[in-house]
Amino acid sequence: MAVNQMNEMIQIKNISFLGAKVTPALIGFDQSLSVVCGASDTGKSFLVEAIDFLLGGKELRRIPELDGYDKARISIESSEKGLWTFERSIEGGNYRIYQGNIEAATDVKESGTIKMKHAAGREDNISGWLLGAIDLLSKYVRKNASGDCRSLSFRDIARLIIVNEQEIIRTDSPFLTGQYVPKTAEKSTLKLMLTGADDSAIVPADTSQQSEANDQAKAELLEQWIADVEDEVTEYGFGRKDLEEQLEKLEQSISSSREQLQLAQSQLYEMTTQRREIVKNREAIKDRKDDIADMLERFNLLKVQYVTDLQRLMAIEESGSLFVHHERAHCPLCGASPEVQHSTEECDGDVESIVIAAAAEMEKIKKLASDLDSTITALHDESARLSDDLIEIEKQFSGVDSEIKSAIAPELSDMQSNYSEFVDTRSRVISHLSVFTRLDKLLAQRDELFGDAEEVEAGDKKIATKLSTQVLHDFSKTVERILEAWDFPDTGSVHFDEATMDFVINGKLRGNRGKGLRAITHAAATLGLLEFCKERSLPHPGFVVLDSPLLAYYKPEGEGDSLQGTSLKQKFYKYLIEEHSDSQVIVVENEHPPGSFEGQLGMTVFTKNPQHGRFGLFPPRETQ
Repeated sequence: MAVNQMNEMIQIKNISFLGAKVTPALIGFDQSLSVVCGASDTGKSFLVEAIDFLLGGKELRRIPELDGYDKARISIESSEKGLWTFERSIEGGNYRIYQGNIEAATDVKESGTIKMKHAAGREDNISGWLLGAIDLLSKYVRKNASGDCRSLSFRDIARLIIVNEQEIIRTDSPFLTGQYVPKTAEKSTLKLMLTGADDSAIVPADTSQQSEANDQAKAELLEQWIADVEDEVTEYGFGRKDLEEQLEKLEQSISSSREQLQLAQSQLYEMTTQRREIVKNREAIKDRKDDIADMLERFNLLKVQYVTDLQRLMAIEESGSLFVHHERAHCPLCGASPEVQHSTEECDGDVESIVIAAAAEMEKIKKLASDLDSTITALHDESARLSDDLIEIEKQFSGVDSEIKSAIAPELSDMQSNYSEFVDTRSRVISHLSVFTRLDKLLAQRDELFGDAEEVEAGDKKIATKLSTQVLHDFSKTVERILEAWDFPDTGSVHFDEATMDFVINGKLRGNRGKGLRAITHAAATLGLLEFCKERSLPHPGFVVLDSPLLAYYKPEGEGDSLQGTSLKQKFYKYLIEEHSDSQVIVVENEHPPGSFEGQLGMTVFTKNPQHGRFGLFPPRETQ
């Protein structure tokens, strides 16, 4: 495909970071296609941010690798102004400028300074210098529906040519930031790029400046709140639909987990109740055995007492019998002589009565001893049975206790842990969803107060930005041609939807595709704008920087978002090599280009290995 050369263009030769006590970090770029690829966390995406910062961006993200560096440089070659190097503190502020490409040299005298802040029609600032180099100085874009205009800044164009990893996957238009206040200026900037005509001819409508100022202040405040909430959404990396689906699944999981938990708790309660009954029975048996042991001990003492009493009574009986049959003599009790004894009368010394009484008592004690022996035998038998029962009940206890400890209790603990985790996750999801609720309220409030900035009602004095249907058709065909050349799946017809300021590809809005396909189609839109301007000799910086356009190859959202197995990667690089030899394209990617293109493009590989190749954007620090 033959294209016309743009009137004026600029190219980035290199950027560098310098510090008094650190090794300079310098990286150069090819005049056509440059690819920076390799390991993660090596500074690839930071490189894109640094290019934007050095071309007038407001702030440079602070990363640990920046420690020790205090300034950065970018060398730019302009077909209009020649080769210059711009130096800026990493904290921001104005620039020192040097004629030529000084790279990391420190003994070069500066040629002057330029300012960071844009000033209309002046080239003593970075924005004006760059605009002057591409014949866009002193151009104006409309900033509101009343027709008020402001001078074009290079920052208006920068986001159309430098696409970082967050921007390239956004669901919104590739040409809009998604913020309310600058939307009109962003549309006007795109119109300027596509037509070459600015808005300086517009005569503003007669409106109250104070009212407009108040409305603008309100809009800016709301926009800041909206931006803060959107940043919060971006920081957490969640989507409303994903969160709602996750919340629905969590509610189902919590309900199911609650039922399982209640069942497990019921089982545990039954088992613990059973164990408690077993323990109660076991203690009752042990108490009864202890009682039997105590009784046996007392009964043994009683048995000994019975034996002692029997022995004593037997002694009385035997002594009495001998005494009755012994010859008469003086009474051993009262000392009376035989002739005066009253043997026929009863007295305290009636031995025969004592013997009879002793014999009767012995019979009584023998009967009691016999009953005692029976009782002791019965108690021993009962104690033996209780011992057998105790062994059986101990087995029951061990079985139930083991089941509780090894099965039910751990299972219940896991269920409780899972349930708690589900509930905690649900709380986080609800908290995340509340962010979207806040965003909805802010957006509704903004729409209620201001409506659509581009809406034109009958009799209203608002002026709408309208793009030529033919221009949009031709622009769409340029993007369609690129996608076809890349062999993009499901290409079909491409047309530009002015309502969303985005492309509809084969009937499907570009922003509604997966993030990988959004990335590659965003790259096509960015390159399409460059080619459209080249074909018509319209002003354009002549270079683009793309961060992770081939995301669908190595990190797709799902099967429908994947380009693995297709030839798009091969044809993507082939197209850039063949069709952009006269314009500069800088691609930052994780994966290397196909090996078949070796030598046809400028490639820098960040290895993250201090012993092999280039470590990263910044050299590795020496360990002490």
